[in-house]
Amino acid sequence: MTAWPQAWPIQLGQLTIDLPLTAMPDGSQIYAFDLMGRAIWNEAAGHLLAERIAASGIAFDVLLTAEAKAIALVQALAQHLGQDDYVVARKSLKVYMTNPIELDITSITTAQPQKFYLGQARYNLLRGRRVCVVDDVISTGGTLMAFQEMARLVGFEIVLVACVLTEDEPRQEFGGAPVLALDHIPFPGQRSEMPPTV
Repeated sequence: MTAWPQAWPIQLGQLTIDLPLTAMPDGSQIYAFDLMGRAIWNEAAGHLLAERIAASGIAFDVLLTAEAKAIALVQALAQHLGQDDYVVARKSLKVYMTNPIELDITSITTAQPQKFYLGQARYNLLRGRRVCVVDDVISTGGTLMAFQEMARLVGFEIVLVACVLTEDEPRQEFGGAPVLALDHIPFPGQRSEMPPTV
C-alpha cells in the first residue's frame, strides 16, 4: 500500500499550488489550504470565480462570507463583480453590533464549536435579498448549514455558493443552491487510511 502524497497540487489559473498534508488534533489528515496573507492567490481565485459566476447567469444581490479566511477572497471577488458591499459573519460579538443574532457552527479545521454573529446593520443588508455565499473550502458543509439557518432567521435566499475548493465530496449543489468550485481535493481522513486505488 502507498501512503497519501505529502502535497496535493491545485490549479488557480496559471498558478500551481502544492497543499501540504497536515495532521489534525483528532488524528485525521487534511490537505491544508490557507488563503490568509496570500494576495496573489486571492486575486487569482477572485478573478476566476467572477468569470464562473458571470458564465452561470445566476443573479444575486449581495455576497456573504464567514470570518476570517475567505475575507480577502470575497473582497477580490466583490471588486471583480462590481459589488459595493458584502457581509461578513463575525466569530465574536462586537460592542457596536445592535440587536445581534447568534448561530452555532462546527468546522473540521477548528477544534472547538464556534458561533457566528451578525449585527442589525449587516443583516438588514441580507433581508429579502438573493445571496451568494463565498467560502475558501467546502468540506463537511458546517458553515453552509449555519448560513441556511441564518437565511431562515433573517429572511434571505441563498441562490449560489462560490468556493475555491470542494473537499472529499465534489459538491455540485448544497441545499438546492448550485456550488461553483475552481478545484477539488480529497480528504485523507485518518492516518491509517490509504488513498483509493485507481
